[in-house]
Amino acid sequence: MKKLLSIVLATGVAGAGIFTPFSNAEAASVTKAESLVQTAEKHAGALKWQISYELTKEIKYPDMKIFNLTKDAYFKAKPEMANVNVKDKVQLEKRLEDNVYIHYTRAMGYIDAITSGKKIVEKANKFNALYAANPTSDVTEKSYHELSSEIRKQAILLYRVYGKSTRDAILEKYKTPGEKALQASQYVITAKMELDKLDNLINKKADQTAVEAQVSKFYDALAAVEKEEIISDLYDAYYENIRKDANFIGQEKEINEFFKKSTEYLNEEKLEEFLSLFSEEFPNYASLKENLESTFKDFDIAYETLSLEVQYIVDGTALVTQHEKSTSDAMDLEHIYTYLLKKDAEGNWKYSDIVEASLVQDAE
Repeated sequence: MKKLLSIVLATGVAGAGIFTPFSNAEAASVTKAESLVQTAEKHAGALKWQISYELTKEIKYPDMKIFNLTKDAYFKAKPEMANVNVKDKVQLEKRLEDNVYIHYTRAMGYIDAITSGKKIVEKANKFNALYAANPTSDVTEKSYHELSSEIRKQAILLYRVYGKSTRDAILEKYKTPGEKALQASQYVITAKMELDKLDNLINKKADQTAVEAQVSKFYDALAAVEKEEIISDLYDAYYENIRKDANFIGQEKEINEFFKKSTEYLNEEKLEEFLSLFSEEFPNYASLKENLESTFKDFDIAYETLSLEVQYIVDGTALVTQHEKSTSDAMDLEHIYTYLLKKDAEGNWKYSDIVEASLVQDAE
């Protein structure tokens, strides 16, 4: 019995000697992991407020020293979890993820958003400078599309920022100015794009229907532009382009002949021939004959076309501006008339409407 007891006691002592060092090592690992997690939590807690607009009241990069301390502490603590027992590992990993990693990843998103936002601002500033210098240039149009593309590309990173107030502030600082630049110029750029399409069709010698349809789109876009100097620049570019179109030039010659004939009939007081140039749609057409008869009877007027500009021809309709001089009793008057002409069923041009009339000068 004594011998058996001695064996049991000896075995117990030996067993205690075997397991005690392992328990001490485990405890040491838990203590080290706990310390690393606490350090990471400390840095992450400071980082959390670096990326909160409610606290900072400004959008700027966080203190990168704090960010790097948080990152280093997290990645130093993470592998230590493998040395901790299951029970403690679950608790420590949860703290590491909930109190450290979440703020680290949010900070990365915040930093990425600012970096992306700065790219938008850079392109917006470039576009604004180009637009101010020459709103209708090819370079400006290209910059517009680059800005638009940059906003679409970077917006996803801006919207990933954590916290509504911080996210809204990010968007207001970076995305909104770019969008405002696009909105303020969209009608001008749209008109420029339609003009480019027209030029492309003309260069490809597209058929009359395609070219005239694009002319119509250009004028629709031009109507939305507000600044007169920009309208003038776009129109001048359009007028230069359209005069490369053979169909336009051919119909322009017809219109020139039409006005030449119109002036001849007036000067020769050929009433019926002159009336034949008018569509019944023309304003006050019913009284036109009577008014002309009265004019021919009471006045001796000589008419001369000083210049003629065919602004557009679309589907048998033309907008034409005539600068006309009339001489009566040694008095010279100059008027500018803008007419709408339409082709009749036989393909002959007719006066359809008078859009505008103004006195240019009175010279003797």
